[in-house]
Amino acid sequence: MNNQLQPQNNTPAEKKNELVTKVATKVQTMVENNQINIPNNYSIVNAVQAAYFKLTEVDFKKKTSLMDTATPDSVAFSLQDMAIQALSVAKNQGYFIVYGDKMQFVRSYHGTQAVLKRLNGVKDVWANVIWKGETFDVEYNDRGQLAFKSHTVDWQAATGKKEDIQGAYCIIEREDGVQFLTVMTMAEIQTSWSQSSMTAVQDKYPQEMAKRTVINRASKAFINTSDDSDLFIGAVNRTTENEFEDDRPIKEINPQHEIDQNANKEVLDFTEPEQAPEPVQEPEPELVREPVRQPEPASSGGPGF
Repeated sequence: MNNQLQPQNNTPAEKKNELVTKVATKVQTMVENNQINIPNNYSIVNAVQAAYFKLTEVDFKKKTSLMDTATPDSVAFSLQDMAIQALSVAKNQGYFIVYGDKMQFVRSYHGTQAVLKRLNGVKDVWANVIWKGETFDVEYNDRGQLAFKSHTVDWQAATGKKEDIQGAYCIIEREDGVQFLTVMTMAEIQTSWSQSSMTAVQDKYPQEMAKRTVINRASKAFINTSDDSDLFIGAVNRTTENEFEDDRPIKEINPQHEIDQNANKEVLDFTEPEQAPEPVQEPEPELVREPVRQPEPASSGGPGF
């Protein structure tokens, strides 16, 4: 008789879809309340749904999906961070990582470029690698700031090998035409890389990783002095912390990278509201009532479809 009063639990797939819908709805509400600004050509629903498909892909070696290895709250936070920054995994602007049972969203350097262009007053941003055999010159401008002078390119020097990279630089241009230069030697880049265990990716894609590192360093001053939404800047900073000057141990997964801390300190409620308890009669004195148990989170046994 009591079984007839119990609500049916959603399937794991339904729970995951419901979580994705809640994230999209929450971010859309932020937009409507003018808490964040999203570009007109960015579809929150499409971006979150594309991420959902990525997260539910099954790793056939581990027999599970990335989404099943993380808590629902951490999945929701990572999806929210992606959407607040108006980024998309379908455009290779970021990826998801899991350490233990916590998930985070991490930007690619393409994603960081897109984020910087969204900042008020930023017109463009670009980065280049300096290869051995090339000549790169800088100077101090009339404001006493380091400025780009010239870069003599030798296309044959771009071997794609880490040992042939001398350094990298990033230029951020404001809407008023003023440019800001950030330069890193390969020694500085490798110092940053040494603080994580992303060796496999660094060896395979040293040129792209060098660009990402110098763009992240260059972006810090612009991001933290921006007058954009605090929610937007907070999401940007959280994802930046996982890519640059992070001395926490990082592991690789499939072949993305895992991290060891939650990105989000604010507690957001993505769970179902508790059901009102059914009225019961007073139990006999010698009986002990069992505590009400909450429904189990989404199953970690598979993607659910």
